[in-house]
Amino acid sequence: MSEPTNDTEAHEAPNQRREPRHEVQVAGRYRSRVGASRDIWIKDISETGCRFFDKFSVLPVDSNITFRVGTIGPIPARVRWREKSVIGIQFDTPLHPSVLEHIVRTMDEPGAGE
Repeated sequence: MSEPTNDTEAHEAPNQRREPRHEVQVAGRYRSRVGASRDIWIKDISETGCRFFDKFSVLPVDSNITFRVGTIGPIPARVRWREKSVIGIQFDTPLHPSVLEHIVRTMDEPGAGE
């Protein structure tokens, strides 16, 4: 099998996910290894990763970042794919199910970040 030739080919199809993602609108922040921190809106999240919107992102695929979901973190992660201003990351260590549940139930701000 050949390596992806561009960022969008690295994107996983929804039916290939290992676990379901929860659609959310949660404030977050990331920091790249060489850049300043950036505030973002998380669009969906699972135990192993999330998708977020960052209008001016220049994060390359396979770059390492640290990530915060509200006050939770830092969480080490890697950029797995990007499509323009939408980035998909994979956490280095999966979130504990109770942490994921807390994020989905108490941090979701429907209508925010749109």
